[in-house]
Amino acid sequence: MIRNTIKNWSLIRDFVYRDFKARFAGSVLGITWNILNPLVMILIYVVIFSQVMRAKLPGAAGGYGYSVYLCAGIIPWGMFNELLVRYTNLFFEHSNLIKKVSFPREILHISALLTGTINFLISFTIFMIFLAILFILGKVELEASFRRMLLLFLVLGLQQVFCLGLGLAFSVLNVFFRDIGQLVGIVTQLWFWFTPIVYPFSVVPDVLKRFFLLNPLYYFVNVYRAILYLNQWPRWSDIGICALFALLTFIPGYLIYKRLSDEVPDEI
Repeated sequence: MIRNTIKNWSLIRDFVYRDFKARFAGSVLGITWNILNPLVMILIYVVIFSQVMRAKLPGAAGGYGYSVYLCAGIIPWGMFNELLVRYTNLFFEHSNLIKKVSFPREILHISALLTGTINFLISFTIFMIFLAILFILGKVELEASFRRMLLLFLVLGLQQVFCLGLGLAFSVLNVFFRDIGQLVGIVTQLWFWFTPIVYPFSVVPDVLKRFFLLNPLYYFVNVYRAILYLNQWPRWSDIGICALFALLTFIPGYLIYKRLSDEVPDEI
């Protein structure tokens, strides 16, 4: 996969460009929508939850605490959800290319990963600009040191590996079991609400907390929030668990992909 990625880098770049071009084909503003969508989303969270609903977390100072808490969790979740849905239908989306014997199919996964990462970085950059504005206005505290941000992007890399492992497995399994495409939509909805994104982990009933601790996204979100919301170093145990989940997801996902990918052209 690494060799094919390096060898076909220009082709991957073209796929990413085509993804963005096709998404906004025919629109007047074009790729500007890729900035406006997350901008409006963050504005809604900041204005609605901090000014209209005046939602606050226990022990949080300032009226914008919940908005920052929410955005720090929902932006990485958005990348995960986008990639998982995209991967599931990836082979059907490019069925004309899959049937070509010499086409390196792995680059479709890499290009989808890059597209999702670029969307994440756009949303994340807008979020950081909002944080900077709120910090200048004295509404929030912000202590995002360079080393912490470097650690955050390391965890982003682990999340990408985690998503890629699921994507490799789901993309081929959906070809043979078409119900997986429908199941993913239901699973992601349940997964969202069983991840402490819109509520703190402290409100989860004790009987369910052990179940929540089996959720990989719980640990990824914890790291993002520790750096962006709590202004502190994340727990190294959380980072270690993120790395473990990334490894335990990628290896089986890649093995499933290698086992079934050669039969994909005959099934599409």
